[in-house]
Amino acid sequence: MAEWGDEVWQDDEEVRVLHGELSETWKSFDACTGEWKFPAGLMSYLQEQGFRCPTPIQTYAWPVLCKGSDCIGVAKTGSGKTLGYLLPGYVKVKRHEAQERTYEKGPGMLVLAPTRELCQQIYEESEKFGKPADVVTACVYGGAPQQPQLQALRGKPQCVAATPGRLNDFLKRGMLDLELCDYLVLDEADRMLDMGFEPQIKETAQWLPSERQTALFTATWPSEVRDLAWSLTQKPVHIQVGTTDAQTANADIRQHIVTVHSEQDKVTFLEEKFFKMLQEKEGSGLIFTKTKKTAAWLYDTLGKNGAPIVCLHGDMDQTQRDWSLKHFKEGKARVLVATDVAQRGLDIRNVQIVVNYDAPANIQDYVHRIGRTGRAGEKGDSYTCLFASDWNLASQIIKVFKKTGQEVPKDLTDIAEGNAGYDGSSTLDGTWGGKYADSAWDNKSWDDKSWDDKSWDNKSWDNKHADSTSYESYESPDGQGKGAQEEAQSGEATGYTYDW
Repeated sequence: MAEWGDEVWQDDEEVRVLHGELSETWKSFDACTGEWKFPAGLMSYLQEQGFRCPTPIQTYAWPVLCKGSDCIGVAKTGSGKTLGYLLPGYVKVKRHEAQERTYEKGPGMLVLAPTRELCQQIYEESEKFGKPADVVTACVYGGAPQQPQLQALRGKPQCVAATPGRLNDFLKRGMLDLELCDYLVLDEADRMLDMGFEPQIKETAQWLPSERQTALFTATWPSEVRDLAWSLTQKPVHIQVGTTDAQTANADIRQHIVTVHSEQDKVTFLEEKFFKMLQEKEGSGLIFTKTKKTAAWLYDTLGKNGAPIVCLHGDMDQTQRDWSLKHFKEGKARVLVATDVAQRGLDIRNVQIVVNYDAPANIQDYVHRIGRTGRAGEKGDSYTCLFASDWNLASQIIKVFKKTGQEVPKDLTDIAEGNAGYDGSSTLDGTWGGKYADSAWDNKSWDDKSWDDKSWDNKSWDNKHADSTSYESYESPDGQGKGAQEEAQSGEATGYTYDW
């Protein structure tokens, strides 16, 4: 039995049980089936979806949650936390239904998330894995019409994924009842606190039964998150996978630095290097900007050259945002230009390259941004554009390089030490080897990759997805402002069934 402070290992990844007792771990899908565990059909379905075995966080959290205990899970993004809490919730719901409990008034499980994008991801996963078991999920979030969400709640869902603001509004107006909701999950708890949601979270908790099961999942473990976790849980089992250091990146990400002396240098890097690399790969690329204006300008500038590109930022309406995410996830667009709205929470698979077009505001944002690649054991590459004036961030990035065992490039050291002067040269000349004979923007090269040009012309986007302010109204970016952090939802169900 694992006790306070014991350390256990799986697949070379450190797992520590920091509080509570852990009677067993489920390191294979065979170990996950049996009395009070998962049905065999569910494990078979996971294997059919390509899962080989439980991830470390699932290995330790599943037995804790299936036994009805509270759980605190600390693990990096892309570690399988979503299924880590959803599947035990389904088991609890089905047990209650077997005891003739109904969910006429409200759901049996509630998942709180900081953004509507993360709500969308949770909804999609819940539809995929819950629908075959007849577990219905609804999604509630701000910034969108209320009536479709209220209609979904009238469908008597057993599970609700929600952002705190809209949820509390519905609760106060009597649109939702949490009297029977005895399974509460906080996903991305650290980010919810960063966004100032602590009062709303505590308000939501007052609407739930005091005798409930609570699971809190987070990527980092600062003091504010600890205080919230202990206030909401009762005798939790605290599981930590890997490090909680916000300055430690995923070792599966190969980090690269691009020293630049002008905004044009950044565009040149995209034209001459980024798109060439992407055409040699099968995955997609994600470009981060600091402001909404820069994201819209870059989308418009690059899109005119025929690249399969979409955009995501806070000034887009919900239809536009859903359309962009859908096309990017489905591979119809291989490039997403986004503000920090996409730096955390979104689990977009097969992102092979991340570009920090604008340097992140701090080292935590750097780690979160590049963490969109190298997920679920896959390798990925990140490229960060830095000016000589970015010496403070450069010194912190050096620590990230060292902690992941990567060699620190001389250009990065020069910036950190203040030696990267404006001498007329840049890594664009030295590393990238100057101009390529064949432009990566050549329409024929994209056509050879079987991209549909028609879906990317400006007319198609403007007529179907743009509001009265089209992207062409943006001028060159002024570098001011900050990317908005917002919220979204959509999803599809599968027709697979398994025996509960």
